[in-house]
Amino acid sequence: MRAHQSLEILAVAILYICVFVIVVGSALDSIAGLETLSMDATRGVERTWDLVSKPQGWILCLGYVPVHFAYLFVRARLAGESVDSYWD
Repeated sequence: MRAHQSLEILAVAILYICVFVIVVGSALDSIAGLETLSMDATRGVERTWDLVSKPQGWILCLGYVPVHFAYLFVRARLAGESVDSYWD
């Protein structure tokens, strides 16, 4: 994997987290009444655990997997190559 591909994946992850926290997370909160993800309070590992230990945090983490693989598939197809050869 080349360096610019790693940066693309990082950009997709950051964009996904921003969209989730701003749009999807708040929609889930209003529909299902789940606990709101809070970015304030503690720092470091404790803050990370607080985020992923809530129901929305699990949806955030598990929801990234299909987004990541869909990005890999679409990116390879846009480059005109097979998925296996493009990401090796």
